[in-house]
Amino acid sequence: MKVARREFPPAPETAAAAREFVHDTLLNWGVPDPFDDIILLVSELVTNAVIHADSALEVTVRRTDGSTEVMVTDSAPERAVPQAGPLAVDTSPSTGDERSGGLGLALASAIASSWGVSYGRNDKAVWFRIEDKGTEHSSLESPPVRRGPSRPARPPAWSALDAALGSRLSLPQLLERTVEYATTALGGDAAYIALATSDETMWEIRAAIGLTGGAPWRSVRVRTEETFPSAAPETGPVINDDLMIARANRGVLSRAGMRSLVTAPLIVDGRVTGLLAVASTRARHFGPAAAKRLQEGADLIALPVERSRLAEVELSRRASLSFLAEASDLLAGTLDERMTGALAAQLITSRLGRWCAIHTINELGISRLTHVVHSDENLNDILRSLLTALPPREQREPQPLWTQKELAAEGLDEQMTGVLARGPAISIPLIAHGRALGRMTIGKNETDDFTREEADVADDLSRRVASAMENARLHERHTAMSTALQRSLLPPKDKEPVIPGVDHAVYYRPSDERSEVGGDFYDVFSASGRWCFAIGDVCGTGPEAAAVTGLARHTLRALAREGFTPAHIMQRLNMAILDENTSTRFLTMLYGEMTPATDAAGGMRVRMVSAGHPLPLRLNQKGRVEPFGTSQPLLGAFEDVGFSTESVDIRPGEVVLAVTDGVTERRSGSDMLGDEGLTEIFSHAAGLTAQAVISRIERELEEYAPGGNSDDTAMLVLRFL
Repeated sequence: MKVARREFPPAPETAAAAREFVHDTLLNWGVPDPFDDIILLVSELVTNAVIHADSALEVTVRRTDGSTEVMVTDSAPERAVPQAGPLAVDTSPSTGDERSGGLGLALASAIASSWGVSYGRNDKAVWFRIEDKGTEHSSLESPPVRRGPSRPARPPAWSALDAALGSRLSLPQLLERTVEYATTALGGDAAYIALATSDETMWEIRAAIGLTGGAPWRSVRVRTEETFPSAAPETGPVINDDLMIARANRGVLSRAGMRSLVTAPLIVDGRVTGLLAVASTRARHFGPAAAKRLQEGADLIALPVERSRLAEVELSRRASLSFLAEASDLLAGTLDERMTGALAAQLITSRLGRWCAIHTINELGISRLTHVVHSDENLNDILRSLLTALPPREQREPQPLWTQKELAAEGLDEQMTGVLARGPAISIPLIAHGRALGRMTIGKNETDDFTREEADVADDLSRRVASAMENARLHERHTAMSTALQRSLLPPKDKEPVIPGVDHAVYYRPSDERSEVGGDFYDVFSASGRWCFAIGDVCGTGPEAAAVTGLARHTLRALAREGFTPAHIMQRLNMAILDENTSTRFLTMLYGEMTPATDAAGGMRVRMVSAGHPLPLRLNQKGRVEPFGTSQPLLGAFEDVGFSTESVDIRPGEVVLAVTDGVTERRSGSDMLGDEGLTEIFSHAAGLTAQAVISRIERELEEYAPGGNSDDTAMLVLRFL
């Protein structure tokens, strides 16, 4: 019999030291390999003793023919060993804290040939015995019977991992279990697993344990050959005996106190898809047997991990496409540049980062911070101040935007801005048709990082945001031009004349209030002692209709001031439109002149021509409505036409209404308002002011067909006092 003993203090690192002691002892004794189950149980029992006994420990190893026995003795016999099982609960006498316990004994029950607990006056010992491979008591060489296709026997060191593969674990859970089991199986102090990114140009650390001295490890992208020495992808395991040699001391493993490393590639269909690595604080800790054992674990998980990774990539791809499609729909739904920027910032903060800032560049090339959104609203003002003082530069690779030196130079409070300045960020220009419109900056917390997929989605989204902003700018310019042109075609409200004895009101609404110049127009003006009014409708909308409207309005005023009769004015205007209009744009117009009546009844005499325009309506004091005048040829259609002037006397108390066909052709489903509908509405307007008549008709139209102004609408009301 061979016996070896060693005492250990009750410290967190005791389990690792005990594993090393037992490992080296068994190697010196030439115990048949593998003996990973022994190391696993030592780790669990020593950990239990450190946690529950809180006293000095003694680890004893005994070797007899065909078996190995290990005993862990502590100095706290009053502290009973927790019940074997993962759900057992133990209470600490010093703190009263409840802890889950008994996992080590559960493993001993499952793995060891025999085990037990011995209580003495001054100590307590937990022991287990494991028979050598091939003996009749080995519990690991007889796996349970499985139905269906047979599976090859797994190495005992990875039996727990093999069981985990049979569970429906998510990819993160599977990777976390793998690094835990790998650390225990090789007696290491740290482990990590890296998977190749979708473009296979980088490695992404997906799970790690024991690397407390490095950066955050979830979803960190690195160049493995630079950051993790001797960890470049190979077709087999690689051992690095001392990480302090050459440039390795600059790596994150060395900063975490690791001295040696063994790596094994995950290979699927001849392609390296990942890397499993275990590190130790001891130099030359790993030998060929450990490397072989690690490769066995890597081979065990390679295919399941790759399948889970591909499923994750597909889900991520679908989620990204769905997000981009939704973002495109939302961005296309607004033609306002400020709204576009605000919407983009909100979308990005909800999906890609913790905060987003939008800078825009105006027509003069001046950049301005327009939108700042942080998921924590309390940080918005601090973030805005930081971005204003230090505008971000173009940066497509995730890294902090500013150095501590830059923050100090601006006099910024590092304590306040550090939470924002230290996190990774990307800043992507917004470019449309080769012209820079601004910049989109996305940042995350210091503990997070951008995946390659997120960076690609951000780049794709930047193009969509830029396109939406360019469309919004074009629309705003077009709207501004249309508004200015439309304003020039209508008389200013503040310059409408005051007509003695007549209360008048006008109304105009284009079919598209933001983008098109309407074809309807009105005018009220004085000329040589006469009061003139006009209302017209050009066929169609847009710039060509505006050209005809401008020609008609200015020609009409010029001829009226020369004293020509309404018929002569229509004749001259018809020829002018035919001479200038090459787009076959027709014009209907009602033009009239008012002069005081000469008889005792008072009122006004109206001399007018209705050139193809809907006839005006007259409402008397009794509520009776009737059209008056005669319809004559429209303008701009024929050369050899004649016009005649009609005279009508309008008495005090009567109201005259002139409209364009946008009123009478208002539709509600398949029904149209028509002349009868307008007459009915107008008949209830007796006694109202001119503006009240306009308001009543507008309200009735909206009730008849809400939002149904598919054509330009103009109205002119003359109430004779």
